[in-house]
This record gives sequence, structure tokens and C-alpha cells, in this order.
Amino acid sequence: MPKFSPQTIDEINARTDMVALVSEYTRLERRGDEWWGCCPFHNEKTPSFHVNAERKMYHCFGCGAGGGLINFYMETEKVSYSDAVRFLAKKCGAELIYEGSFNAKNEKPEENKKERFIDLYGRVSGTYGFFLTSSDMGKKALDYLKARGVTDSSIEEFGLGFSPADRRWLKHFLRSKNYSDAFLEESGLFSKKYPDISFFSNRLMFPIWDRRGRVIAFGARLLEGEGPKYINSGDSVQYKKGETLYAFHLAKQKIRSEKAVILCEGYMDVIAYHQAGLKQAVAPLGTALTKEQIHMLSSFADTFYLSFDSDTAGQNATYKAILLCRKHGISVKIIVFDEGKDPAEILLKSGPETLTKHVENAILDSDFLLSALMRQYPAHTPEGKTKICLAYFPYLDALQSDIHRESCFEQLCQALQLKPEAVRADYENRKSGKTKPEGGDTEHRLSAHFKPNAEMRSVLAVIANPDYFSLMRSSLNADDFDDARARDMFVTLEECFREDAVSSDSILRRCSGEVRAMVTGAVTSGEFTLNSRQAVEDGIRLIRKNSLERRRDRIGTKIRALQGSAPDTRQELDALINEKMNIDFELQQLKGVQT
Repeated sequence: MPKFSPQTIDEINARTDMVALVSEYTRLERRGDEWWGCCPFHNEKTPSFHVNAERKMYHCFGCGAGGGLINFYMETEKVSYSDAVRFLAKKCGAELIYEGSFNAKNEKPEENKKERFIDLYGRVSGTYGFFLTSSDMGKKALDYLKARGVTDSSIEEFGLGFSPADRRWLKHFLRSKNYSDAFLEESGLFSKKYPDISFFSNRLMFPIWDRRGRVIAFGARLLEGEGPKYINSGDSVQYKKGETLYAFHLAKQKIRSEKAVILCEGYMDVIAYHQAGLKQAVAPLGTALTKEQIHMLSSFADTFYLSFDSDTAGQNATYKAILLCRKHGISVKIIVFDEGKDPAEILLKSGPETLTKHVENAILDSDFLLSALMRQYPAHTPEGKTKICLAYFPYLDALQSDIHRESCFEQLCQALQLKPEAVRADYENRKSGKTKPEGGDTEHRLSAHFKPNAEMRSVLAVIANPDYFSLMRSSLNADDFDDARARDMFVTLEECFREDAVSSDSILRRCSGEVRAMVTGAVTSGEFTLNSRQAVEDGIRLIRKNSLERRRDRIGTKIRALQGSAPDTRQELDALINEKMNIDFELQQLKGVQT
């Protein structure tokens, strides 16, 4: 594995805006010179995630997650250190310099397969776009879009395209561009059974992007002939359906500013909302919303608007999405359309104002559920009331607020004209237990409550102010530390010092999860900002004093053991006594400085 030079890492840190990078994953607010937001690594409603823009560090005081700029990208994107360095270097324009004799041109293709697939999908997407807008073969698809009211600017913004009917064309084309058959067969663009046959043909193409706006997959709509209406790329090294949201990179800014997101069922719905100016719309690439998608959005949005179809599948998806959102503490509203209509149809026939009004008139999820259940079951019969209650109880379980739960409970009783005592008895006596929302990582939770001792705090003070390490290393060595964590961190600092890389990123890269959390917590809290040199000097004296006292005790034990022994031990005894006197003198000096 190649090793990146300290110059490369330093340049990435110097050129990259930490706040801007983190803001791509969670909403940050400035408090004086500090930046705070909800943690992107665990679910929370009260911001405890702190970013130190100057030191390029982050720390969550809720779950304990912490690290530097490169570590943040590794954790959020789930990529290796080398992949994170490569991406951030490319993003900020830093030169990749390797140590030793490694040459980037000799790197094995397998090590960067994900990036190569993303590059391939981007090129293919551009080709599909050309066929749609500049070729006769895409005319029918273009006419369909125009008939649905999709504008030229939307076609360009969403990168829409058309895949040719000739299913062998794409393979021949990519071969001519020097792509190997082995690589293409792994790409997901071709049939597994017939590797020369394109997976997509004669369809309207919808590129699917990652959160950075890179094409990683496709959705495709059939316009004529036999076959499923929609087909989509399968999961791959660069694409995980349950962790991706359609058009998230286009909607992210509006979601952040509105603190709300509109979740649609399909590609055309998202495009319609965006054309109407409601650019906070995304789609979960299928009707089943996942907890990973909720986690992606919850850092930006406080309220989720659900805009799924009114058919049975859409309503079931709405019900499941409501429960999942509520279990994660998300407020939910439902956008209700007239029977059979969808956002694209409303935009086309009634204009953006009407679509906007539907969003503004969205109803609370509790009202929606109760109304839907009372239409589904006969509310005037005992059996119907029982079924309504049993279907509504999971919603009560999902609510995170006792006050909210009690209010919805009263609403249920009033709607069905039932005595609260009877409903509560059934609610409490159900066999199914309550579902608790998932929390943060166990290691992070433990580390968040670990309290560093005096030795560790001294080292943390140096890490927060690296220029003072030369002062510490001139007075102490690793053996002076009694605490194993503090000793390891001193050794880490020494390694970085010898490599001329005493930077936050270099230090954090060598830390374990628990120690990393202590480091980032200390730095981002600003605890060692004021009187930093005094804190370091006090720490050095304390560590030195404790080390000398331990040495003195060990020497005292040896002296007592040698007293009364044979004369030939006299020289050794005198040396020990002399050493103890020197230690006593040094301790007296330290005491004088402290007083």
C-alpha cells in the first residue's frame, strides 16, 4: 500500500474547508467562532456535534465520534484512507506525492475499481443524453417528456437520456474506447447471462447520482413494447440502493434551508416538484424508505413530507415510512392528492401554484393515519374499532414524546367514541413490545464517558498545541508516563515529530477509537486554548514529579534490601544512595517551582 507524503496531507488540510465539507452531511450553525450541528454518526435532535474549523477537527459530545478532516470523509463515505486522500486531493487540487519508490501509474486497477466504474457511468450517461437530445432515435422519448411537461432545463439538470434499441451497440462502443471485457462484465451495464447484451435498451434513462453528484447507477422507463415499466441498476461497489436518494445532490441545499424534505415515489415526481420550485424533493429509489436514507436526511431536515402514490402499494409505503420516521424522532406530514393524480400531472394541468398549495396543506401523519384507518375499517362496529386501534397502536409506540403520544391517544379515543380506560388496557396488554430507535456506536458511547487523568490531559494539551511538543520531549521520555494511554500518545507524538508531521491529521491517524474521541473532544472544546503554555508546563512538572517519586520508591526498596549485605555490595549501595539524593534534590527544585 503506498504511503502518502506528509506534504500531501498538509496540503489537503490547508486547502480544504472543514466546515464546507461537513456541511455536505449535516447542517451546521455558527455560534461565535464555533460550529455546531446534529451528529451525522448517530441520531440526535439536540446538536452536540462540534467542528473546529481552524484545527480541521470534529467531535461529537453525544456519542464520542471524532477525528480530523480525512477521517471524517472516511467515516461518512465508508471508504479507505487512501481513497479518502485521493478524493480530497482531487477536490481541493492538491498534488498526490508518495513516499519511497511507489509510482501512482503502477497502482493495480482493482484498488480503484469503484472510481473507474463511476467514471464509466458518467461517460455512458453523457452518451445517453446525446441520444435523447441530439439524435433521431431518442425522438419518441423526448416527445414523451415534452408531453409530460418536462422542460429543456430539467432534461439538462437531471441528465436525462435514451438508451438505443440495439442491445449490442453499447458493448461495441465501449470496447472501441479501450475498456476490457472483464471490466465491463463487472460494471452492471450488461446482462450477466449474455455479457454482450446491454441491460438497458430502448428506454428513457434517469441517471442516479451519489451525494456528490457523480453518476453511479441508472433507472430506466419503458416507453413502448413488452417488459417491466421501470428497471433499475442492481447494487454494486459504487451503488447501494438503500443508502442512496434520487436527486439528493440537487436538493441538499434547499433541504438545509427549509429544514424539510419531500419524499416522492418516483423520478418524474421529483422532477415535477423541482420544476415547481420545490427543490427539496428526493425519491428513495423505490417505495420502501430505509433507516439509512432517514439518517442521511435527518441531519438536514426536521420535517419529512411524504408524497407517495394513493394506490395500495403507495399507502402501505406511507404507513411504513411514518413509523420508521417517528422511531427516529422525525416529524411527518402527508401530501394528499386527489384520487389517481400525481405531482407531474398536477403541475402539467394546474401549474406550480397548485402543487405548492398541496404541500402547504399537508396534514399531520396522525390525522392521515386515523382518517385512512376509519375509511378502511367500519368505525361504527366493535370489530372495526378494534382493528383501527390495533393498526394505530404501532404509531403510538413509534412516538418519542410522551406528550405527543398522550395527545394522539386522546384523539383516537374521541374519534372512535371509546372510553380511554378500555383503549389503554388493550394498548398496554398487547404482546408486542415497543421498538426503540437505534443509537450510536457502542465504542463511541463508551468513549464519550471516559475521563482522561492528569497525565492524559497533559498530552492532550500538547496535541491541542503541537508547537509545545519540543518543550515536552526535552523534559520527558516515554518511561516517565505511568498511564498507558498517555505513554502511547507521547510515543505517537514522538513518531510524528521525527517524521516532521506533527499535525492533527497525522496524530489522529495513529489513534484508536477511544483515544481519538478524547483527542477531538479536547481540541474542539477549546479547553486548552487559553493559558495553553502554562497547562503544558504544569503537566510536564506533574509527570516528571510522579516519575521521580516512583523511581525514588524503587531505589529505596533496593537500598533497604542491600543494607546489611556483604561488603562487595557497598559500591552498588553508594551509587543507589547517590541517585536517591539527586532525585530528592530534583524533587525539591520542582516543588520550589510549583510554590
